[in-house]
Amino acid sequence: MYKLLIVDDEPLMQVGIKSMIDCEKLNVTILGLASNGKLALDMIEKEMPDIVICDIRMPAMSGLDLIKICCERYGYGIPVFIFLTSYEEFTLAKKAITYQASDYLIKMELTPQILEEAIIKAAGLIKNKNVSTSSGELESFLKNEEQFYIRLLQNMFENREQFHLQCSFLGISLDAPAYQCIYLELSEPAEQDLSSERIFHLFTSCFSLLLELLPKYLKGKGIPLDVKHCAILLEKTPEECNEDDSRIMSVLEQLNLSIQRYYNVTFRAGLGTPESDPFEIWVSYQTARQAFFRTSARQPLISYTGLSNQPEIHETFNLSLFREDLSHSVAEFNGEQFVQVIQKLCAIFAEHPAHISQALDASCSILYMVISSIPGGEQTVADMFRDYPDHYRSIYRQHTIEQINAWLKYFAGQVSDYFSDRRNNHTNYTVNIVRQYIHEHLSEKLTLNEVSSIFNITPNYLSQLFRKYNDIGFNEYVTVSKINEAKSMLAAGQMKIYEVSDALGFESSFYFSKVFKKIEGISPKEYLNQKLG
Repeated sequence: MYKLLIVDDEPLMQVGIKSMIDCEKLNVTILGLASNGKLALDMIEKEMPDIVICDIRMPAMSGLDLIKICCERYGYGIPVFIFLTSYEEFTLAKKAITYQASDYLIKMELTPQILEEAIIKAAGLIKNKNVSTSSGELESFLKNEEQFYIRLLQNMFENREQFHLQCSFLGISLDAPAYQCIYLELSEPAEQDLSSERIFHLFTSCFSLLLELLPKYLKGKGIPLDVKHCAILLEKTPEECNEDDSRIMSVLEQLNLSIQRYYNVTFRAGLGTPESDPFEIWVSYQTARQAFFRTSARQPLISYTGLSNQPEIHETFNLSLFREDLSHSVAEFNGEQFVQVIQKLCAIFAEHPAHISQALDASCSILYMVISSIPGGEQTVADMFRDYPDHYRSIYRQHTIEQINAWLKYFAGQVSDYFSDRRNNHTNYTVNIVRQYIHEHLSEKLTLNEVSSIFNITPNYLSQLFRKYNDIGFNEYVTVSKINEAKSMLAAGQMKIYEVSDALGFESSFYFSKVFKKIEGISPKEYLNQKLG
C-alpha cells in the first residue's frame, strides 16, 4: 500500500484531486491534505509518504522548494513527486523534472484517467528504486537489487552457491536464454555555467527518461552505477539470440536522439557479448566496457563483436583478484581492510604507469560498489568530496597513474573514516537484522555459512558478532530460537509434536525431542502435558 499526500493551496482542488483517486484500485492510502509546502514538509517528516501530488506555485513554500528540500534530506526519488500547475510554462516543467519529479500535469486538463496513469507511473518508480517505506527494515536492508547486480557485474560473488542463495532470497529469476550488457556514459552538457548540483539533477533526469523509454524496444534492467554511468542488462529471447547486434545498436541510436531532444545531452555506450550463463554476466559487462573505451564523439556507439577482428584490448581491470577482501571490508565496515586493498591496488598501478585506463576502470568499479553498498550512497560519497568542484566525479578528470592513485588514497581515507564513525552502530544493526532474518526463517535449515553469504560477510565475522552481542554463538542462537517457537506452537494446542518438528526444519522428531529436552530440561511431550493438563 503506497502512502500519498495531496498538497495544494486551493481547498476545492484538494477535494477534487482526492475524489479522482480510486485508492483500492491503485493500492494507495491518502495520508492527508496540506495547503502549502511548509505544512507538507512537516507531514513528510512525520509520515514519510511514498507519493506527493503537489502544486508548483503555493504561498509560504513552493512545490519546487519542497522537492528541493526533500532531495537534500532524503535523496532523489524519496518521496516521488507528481506536480500540478495552472501555468503551462516549459521552464517550470523542466526545472521540476531536474529534481526527478515523476510527472508534470496541467490542472485544467486533469482527469481521473490522467491522474491514475501518473500515480501508476510513480508507483513503478518506487518499485524500481526500492524507496517504498511500506517494506520492513529487514527487506530494505537485504532486498537491495542494485547491490546484487553491482556484485554480479563486477564478478564479486565468491561462488555459484552464494550467487544462487542471493537470487533465491531476492526473488530474482535469471532464466533468459542469454544476457547482454550495455555500459553507458552521459556526456557533459555543452553549457559551461551549470553547477555540479544542476548537472547531477540533469543526469538523473536523463537516466529516468532513458529507463522509461527502454522497455518500448528491449527487455532489460537499468543498473545505475553513479550519476554519470549506468549499465543495462538485456534479456534476450530465443529469437534474439540468433540475431546480430544491429537492432540493439539501432535502438541505442534512437534513445540517444531522444535524450538529446529532451535534455540536449548525449551518451556513449559499449555493447558487450551475449552470455547464456547468468553467472558469467560479468563477462558481457567487461566486454561492454572494453567496447566503450573505443567510442568517441564521432562514433559514440560500439559493439564488442565489431572489434573481434582487431587485436585484443585490455582496458578493463579484473577486480575479482581482490574479491573477498574488498567485498567483506565494505559489508563489514572495516576501514582498515578497505585501505589495505586500495594500497595494494595503488602499488600495482604504480608498477604499470602506462595502464591508465585499467587504473581508472578499477577506481570507478570500487566507486560504484561503495555507492551501492552504504546508506544514501550517492549523497554520502558526494559529501566525502565536498571540497572538490565536481565531487566524486573528479575521478573522471584524473589522467595519470599518480593522479588516480592520489584520488584513490583520498577516497580510501574518507571511506575508512566513515566506517570508523559508524561501525559500532552498523555492527549492532547487522546483528539485529540477522536476528530478524533468523526469526522469519525458522522453518529453514539455517547454517552459519549460508546466512553469512546472504549478508555478504564472512562466517567468522558473523560468529564473532553473535558472541559479542548475544553471549552465545550463532548455532546456539538459532537452536534456542527454534525451541522457543516450538514452545509457542505446542502451547497453541493445534499441532502434534512431529508436525512442529517438521515445521521448524528438524531432521526428525527424535532429534527435535532430544534438542528440546537439552534446552528445556523436559521432553516436548512433558511440556505439552503441562500446558494442556
